[in-house]
Amino acid sequence: MTSKSVAALIMAALVAACNGENTTGPGTGGGNPTLFAQAITLPQFENILSAGPARVEIKLIEGTLVAREVEVEEAEEMLDEEEVESRVTAISSSNMTLAFGGLVVDFDGNTKFEAEDGQDLSMQEFINRVQAALNAGENPPVEAKRPPAATPQDPDVATFLATKIEFDDEADEDELKINVDGDNLSTNATPPPDAILRVLNLPIELDVSGGRTELESEIDDDTLDETEFESLVESVSGSTVTLTNGMVVTIVDDTEFDDCDDADELCSLTEVQTALAMGFLVEADGEGVVTGTGPLSITASKVEFEIEDDDDDLPGTIEFQGAVTSVDVSGRTLTLASGTVVAVSTDQIIDPLGDLFTLQAAADAIAAGANVRAEGDAELVDAGPPRQLNALAIKIEDDT
Repeated sequence: MTSKSVAALIMAALVAACNGENTTGPGTGGGNPTLFAQAITLPQFENILSAGPARVEIKLIEGTLVAREVEVEEAEEMLDEEEVESRVTAISSSNMTLAFGGLVVDFDGNTKFEAEDGQDLSMQEFINRVQAALNAGENPPVEAKRPPAATPQDPDVATFLATKIEFDDEADEDELKINVDGDNLSTNATPPPDAILRVLNLPIELDVSGGRTELESEIDDDTLDETEFESLVESVSGSTVTLTNGMVVTIVDDTEFDDCDDADELCSLTEVQTALAMGFLVEADGEGVVTGTGPLSITASKVEFEIEDDDDDLPGTIEFQGAVTSVDVSGRTLTLASGTVVAVSTDQIIDPLGDLFTLQAAADAIAAGANVRAEGDAELVDAGPPRQLNALAIKIEDDT
C-alpha cells in the first residue's frame, strides 16, 4: 500500500468521524499559548518593523479586516515560503478569490496543485473541484504558497502568484504569513484602529487599545532550553500526546506543525487519533521545553507526526501494533484493542524473538490476565471497520 493510499484511508475515516464528533486540532485543549511568544506593545512592533524586514503571521477576526493576532516570527523564518490560508469564494481559469479580505491569488501552468491527501491534481481538476464546491454552497479551505521576494512586496501591490495550492481541511481561519517592513505600518492619531498594517493592498486594522488585536513576538529558540523527542505515539487525549517511550507531549497554540507536504504526514491531532484507531504506527518527532518529570513532560515548540511503514523491508506493506484483546485460535486471528483483526496463516512463523510463539500461547496468556501485544507487517484486506489485515511478519509479546 502506498503512502498516498494510506492517507486516503485516513482522510475517509476522518471525514466520517467529523460528521458526528468533535475534532482535536493542533492547539485545542488549553496549555500555555504564550510559552514560545511574548506580548509586545504597538510601539515595540513599530520599532521592530522600522529596524528592517520581519516575517509576521496575521490572523483575522472572521469576516473582517481586523487582526485578531499579529505575531513576529523568528528571523530565520523570513526564508520560508509566504503563505495564505483561507476559504475560496470564487474561481476563474487563472485565479481564485479568498475570504481573506477578498484577496485574489493567481495561478498558472507552473503552479502545483494538491488534494487533501497529498495527491497531485491538474489545474483543471483543482478548478473543477472548487467550482463544484461553490455550486454546492460550500467554500473550500485552501492554502496557497509562494517563495519570498528578496525584499518585502510594496504594501500597495496586491499580486500573489502561488507556486503551490492545496486543499487543506485545517485552514479553518483566515491567516497570512508574509515578510513586511516599516513601509507596511502606519499609526492612527485618532483610534480606533490604532494602526493599519497594509499588506497585498489590504488595510488590516490593528485595534490593540480596544482589545481586539494581540501583538506578540516569538521567543528566539536560542534562549529556550529545548529537548528533542522522537518516538511512536501511544495515545492522544485532548491536546496531550503520550509516546511509547513514556514521554508526555503537550500541544499548545504556539506549537508549529510540520507543513505536511508528504502524503504520510499528519497535520492535526485528529488525524493522529484516526490513524491510531485504524491501527497505523505514528511517529512523533520534534522539540520543546521540559515542563515536568515523572513522566517526562514536554510542551512542544515544533512537531511532526508521520505514519510509519516498512517500505524498505517489505514493499507495499503497512505496520501494525497494539494490545491483543482476544485470540481465535481455530480461526487463526487475533483482535487488537483498536478493533483491527489480524489473520495469521498456518504456515506463518511467529517471531522467535518475542515471548509467545503460537496463537494458543497468546490465548492462554490473555486468559491468565497477561498484557499481550502484537506487532508486525501486514497487507490490507479490508479497510473496515473493522480493519482486516493478513500478517506477513508478526511478533507477540507478554508485557505483563
